[in-house]
Amino acid sequence: MSQRNAIPWTATTLVVGVCLALVTLAMLRIHLRVQTTMIGYEIGHLKASEARLIETRNTLKMQLAKMTTQKHLQRIIQVNAPKGAPEGIFALK
Repeated sequence: MSQRNAIPWTATTLVVGVCLALVTLAMLRIHLRVQTTMIGYEIGHLKASEARLIETRNTLKMQLAKMTTQKHLQRIIQVNAPKGAPEGIFALK
């Protein structure tokens, strides 16, 4: 009689163990999908930030190009050149 009771107990334990393993795997899969989605959103935010930084860099490059044109530099020389100094010698403040 004790052998008969041992078989259903083992089968029940096996079924419960398999169910727990399946639930654990399902929860793990859900967790990984949520993490993947969160990382995707973070990548999107970083891409937007990168686009803003690239736009700022391009604007600064344009401003630098305007400031370093020969016409602009000649104006700086004329304004800052000491009186009586040879051409091309000036002091920047």
